[in-house]
Amino acid sequence: MTDDKMKVETEGRKLIMKRIFEAPPQLMFEVWSSCEHLMHWWGPKEWPINECDMDFRVGGTWLYCMRGPNEGDEAWGKVIYEEIHKPTKIIYRDYFSDSEGNINENLPGSKTVLEFKEHNGMTRQVSTTWYESPESLQKVLDMGMIEGTESQMERLDEYLPTLQ
Repeated sequence: MTDDKMKVETEGRKLIMKRIFEAPPQLMFEVWSSCEHLMHWWGPKEWPINECDMDFRVGGTWLYCMRGPNEGDEAWGKVIYEEIHKPTKIIYRDYFSDSEGNINENLPGSKTVLEFKEHNGMTRQVSTTWYESPESLQKVLDMGMIEGTESQMERLDEYLPTLQ
């Protein structure tokens, strides 16, 4: 595990999250591109995914459900892949949805550029996400986006050594 915790910056409607992982970019790309891997680490520790359906290609989608600790706690998400540049970059749109993949228009959607950059034998993962407005970004921050992502990245950090 690295000592490098997630670094977060916000600017207007943009959220940037950076973190270093002890894994090569190719492996980092792989753990983001299949349900087989995502089932082990996606979602905060208390809200892991237990449903995952992915078509990892440009124009493809990823539908998943995170379930919380209390009966009935669930959050569905839908990703639509716009660009895939193996093993360095994935560009996608991310939405809250229902179990059928219908986008929830009442919650903020976003566009993310996820990059995997070689860094001293490891990978610097940089996620740059744009929301419709600064208010939309603030809404997801108020929902615990940063804390949830930090927990998720810790889970990924614990999962990676099992693959090497």
